[in-house]
Amino acid sequence: MSFTINLFAQKLAFNTELLSNVPFNENCSDIWGFTGGGIKYAIVGSRTKVSIFSLEDPQKPQLRYQAPGDASLWRDIKSYNNHVYVTADQGTGGVVIIDMTKAPLEISHLNFKPKLTLGTDINSELQRCHNLYIDEKGNMYLAGCNISKRGVLIFDLKPDPKLPVFAGSEDLYYSHDIFVRGDTLYSSELYEGRLGIYDIRNRSKPNLLASQPTSRSFTHNAWVSDDGKYVFTTDEKSGAYVEAYDITDLSNIRFLDKFRPIERENDGVIPHNTHYYNGFLITSWYTDGLRVIDAHKPDNLVEIAYFDTWEDQRICQSGFYGCWGAFPFTDSDIIYGSDINNGLFVVKVDYKRASYLEGKIISTNGSAIPNAIIEILSEQINNKLTGPSGEYKTGLAFSGSFKVRITHPDYESKEVTVQLINGEVTILNVMLKPRSLLNIDIDIKDKGGDYLVAKALFEGDGTQSSFQTTGNIGYKAGVMTGRYAIFISKWGYKNSTIHDFDLAIDSTLKVDRVLEVGYDDNFENDLGWSVINTSNVSGSWVRAYPRGTDSDTGQKANPDSDSDDEGRIAYVTGNGMPGAACDDVDNGSTELISPLMDLTNYLNPALNYDVWFYNNSEATSDNDTIIIELSNGQKEVVVDKIFGRTNGWLRIRNLEVNKFILPSSIMRLKVIASDPSSNQDHIVEAGFDHFLYRK
Repeated sequence: MSFTINLFAQKLAFNTELLSNVPFNENCSDIWGFTGGGIKYAIVGSRTKVSIFSLEDPQKPQLRYQAPGDASLWRDIKSYNNHVYVTADQGTGGVVIIDMTKAPLEISHLNFKPKLTLGTDINSELQRCHNLYIDEKGNMYLAGCNISKRGVLIFDLKPDPKLPVFAGSEDLYYSHDIFVRGDTLYSSELYEGRLGIYDIRNRSKPNLLASQPTSRSFTHNAWVSDDGKYVFTTDEKSGAYVEAYDITDLSNIRFLDKFRPIERENDGVIPHNTHYYNGFLITSWYTDGLRVIDAHKPDNLVEIAYFDTWEDQRICQSGFYGCWGAFPFTDSDIIYGSDINNGLFVVKVDYKRASYLEGKIISTNGSAIPNAIIEILSEQINNKLTGPSGEYKTGLAFSGSFKVRITHPDYESKEVTVQLINGEVTILNVMLKPRSLLNIDIDIKDKGGDYLVAKALFEGDGTQSSFQTTGNIGYKAGVMTGRYAIFISKWGYKNSTIHDFDLAIDSTLKVDRVLEVGYDDNFENDLGWSVINTSNVSGSWVRAYPRGTDSDTGQKANPDSDSDDEGRIAYVTGNGMPGAACDDVDNGSTELISPLMDLTNYLNPALNYDVWFYNNSEATSDNDTIIIELSNGQKEVVVDKIFGRTNGWLRIRNLEVNKFILPSSIMRLKVIASDPSSNQDHIVEAGFDHFLYRK
């Protein structure tokens, strides 16, 4: 029996190749692998069953068997001696034991539901468990079961794989996940926020050796390196990390490094399970797929490959959707992945060692520079901050010649060229020159020579400084030496921009600008536009550097840059949260309203702006629009209305105000983006920039 194979789009793949994807008609959970009779199998847990696929051809998985069970969101799977063991966190099915001895022609299963006495539970039936692990000695460890404190139950599988023998328990705390090596048990004690490490030489009486809290206090799983020197953990929390610890001395466990996908740094994605395989960590990351990290140097974790199993742009990418599990132990370059919503994935990985860059950043006066940004200029996104002593460790999946940029707001930036080699450490120590804080005169005047209260933004060379002048002669501001673009703005006047302003010690230390009357706003400075939303609307207007999103059809939904005006800031709706439908306009309208304008002295005022609008519904009704309105204090008129897609920033030029409304001294512009639907399949995004009136 075979399933239809869906060749999943590889928009977000790096050093990986999709071999096959089998969609399910119900949500999936964990995954494991098994090899028997020269055939490899992928075993997937789902809502109501366990499915076993043979992989004689990894591009064409064959469904060989399904073991039904009680409905459960969680199923966990391990294998031992031609048998597969499955737990479910809901229902009363106990442990499902699948006999693979004669697979693929003959496969069968039974339910193991012993009665146990533990603590105050007397002769209680084992009905459900959250997790299980089977060690190299043939012992099965069940975690989070329905008995006693929901710690760890230990069974011996060696006498009869179909009839495990109870051997003891570790029942101090709830255990969410277990790993065992030799006579040491590592229990992820989720609600204690720690990893518990136990001596289980006497399996009937485990002894706590040490415990280690993890950074987000929600220790979900742990896996130990092959040499037993390091343990790697995950916390199942938004924005959490895979973390590395040195456990060579259990009386002094040392944190070494942490990793999370840098391109999702602000998106709150959630790690789930990590596994150690031949020096690499293979981690399932909800809504972010399979992540492969070089962990040969646990103090410098570097990603070398990934495959994103999650392509559903209709749902926010920071929730419990997407990749649940990963199985790397195939003795090959193939890993199996399970995606809650998208089924089984068989993926080929180019396992390669990272190229490491390490060193120290100090000042010319010899002091260490903490919190400097180290960025290797490469197509692989990366950056690291220096530590308290100025030290840093980073790297790439690539080798070759690269420029490294070092920035810190208090120091002059520097770029240095380095040669990186896969599997080797390149040392780069850099000295930065401190910037001087200079008092600079900022004189902003009108054509009559009167000083204005105006805003000035200094941006560049790794830093930003904003000032508002007082309207008096000789306004002084403290600015670090460096090279800047300066954006000067005042409502009722035209913008003024100074490019490539080099503020050095020998400069004139003066910015002197005359502003012309006119309404002009590139939004680099906040000139007082307001936002009003209907109740419960999402995706409201924000003034920001745009962050782009793509729809599920590959079209750009939210802009990834501002329009072609001076600067980089615009007003956008929702600002590109991960997933085009995650923070788009939904369930109402959001209004962007200008400050008051006096247009009575304009002979023929003309309205100009750049607008962005995306609507995937192809709607032609007022429900899904961006509407531009003008008010003169007595009435409002619509000057522009867009229903469909603008296909990028659309330049609107020279809309003559007199043709729409009588100009007044209390004019306002209103930009309304609306979508009354809360349907996640329906995406509405908008942007507004480069606003100006011309006479």
